[in-house]
Amino acid sequence: MKRLVYAAYAIILAAATAGTAFAQEFKLDGYINSGLGLVITDRQESDGNGGAQNVAPHLTAFGVDSEQWGYRFRLNGSYANEAKTAGVKLRLQGQSKTDKDGAPVVSLPIAYGWLTFFNVFTLNAGIIDDGSWNSGGAMLDDDMGEGLGLSLKAAPAPGFDLGAGVYAISSLGSGDNNTLAAGINKNLINLSGAKYTFNVGYTLPDAFKFTATFRPKNDAGGSSNRDESMKAIIGVRLLAVKNLTAVVEAELDNLEEFDPKGKVTIYETIGCKIGDWSFGLNAGQYILAKENVGLGVRLNPWVSGAFGAIVPRLDVVYFMGGKIDGSDNDEEGKYHRKGYAATNNTGDSVIAIRPSVKFNIDGRTTLEIGDVASFEQWHEDYYGVNGHKKNSKITNVFYIDVKWSF
Repeated sequence: MKRLVYAAYAIILAAATAGTAFAQEFKLDGYINSGLGLVITDRQESDGNGGAQNVAPHLTAFGVDSEQWGYRFRLNGSYANEAKTAGVKLRLQGQSKTDKDGAPVVSLPIAYGWLTFFNVFTLNAGIIDDGSWNSGGAMLDDDMGEGLGLSLKAAPAPGFDLGAGVYAISSLGSGDNNTLAAGINKNLINLSGAKYTFNVGYTLPDAFKFTATFRPKNDAGGSSNRDESMKAIIGVRLLAVKNLTAVVEAELDNLEEFDPKGKVTIYETIGCKIGDWSFGLNAGQYILAKENVGLGVRLNPWVSGAFGAIVPRLDVVYFMGGKIDGSDNDEEGKYHRKGYAATNNTGDSVIAIRPSVKFNIDGRTTLEIGDVASFEQWHEDYYGVNGHKKNSKITNVFYIDVKWSF
């Protein structure tokens, strides 16, 4: 199987360049994003002597786009031959790690060749990112068309997209397919634990888009050997109303042992544009089969304006089953605009209030000024302390963010 993947990749690369003396369609673009955040929090961290100490207000690197404490550099490239039957896509990325002491990560999250034949089939090989079966909701981030491997897509009739893939490393598997060292992963030698995906999509123009994806349980989780559960996703996107976004998605996880550990998540994305204003609601409901966990809820109403080069925005997040991101460890810098992370325990909750104003300076550069105020409550027994007394903590980050595109 490994030789098949390499051979397919070589054929696609050769087909993309054969018979063309000049690049008929070659594109490069990207951006650099970082900023500065002032963190004020009442949480504590280890003092190194077995005790705890308060975290003092401090400045930290802050990137809105990267949703991390540091920065992101991204370079996208694509090439297609004159007939648009073959090509190559890649993405080179430099980004700070999520832990404050980690070295920057140089990654290659996308690097694959594609070949279309008989005007029906498309073969992809390499580090693939194919979003054909993504419904476009704001919350669900799946990996059914992503990973290091081989995939085949078919369009047998207008609107239909069928696909199947085999991936030695899954894109969500510890992030290992994103690193340049991904080739050391054991699954490149033995694909018995590879991720296999099966996808179907149908789009009726000006009406709706339907997608359904499935993957069996696998251990393509990277060098950490983390298993990935059996999962299915179904999504529907409404296309019938102009200036309206409406998406409903259902994710069924841990299907191989659904009774004790299964999880069903329903996501809704609703957005509407009226004049200079846009507003909407992103929501999620987490139905966990595991005993004593129950239902988690995430609600994210938002409103944004567009007044020339000035874009104000306000959104609020309530997450029953969430926490302030970075609040349970010593990663001082792990605060970002998102402001929260899941805990899978409904005794925890977080509210994040996020006002901001973005200034479009010259068509390539944006300056954003904003604030992330997060308020968290949790049950002590979840963190290993007896009793059910609730505690709370507050974290506030005032930030200035700059993004330059090219």
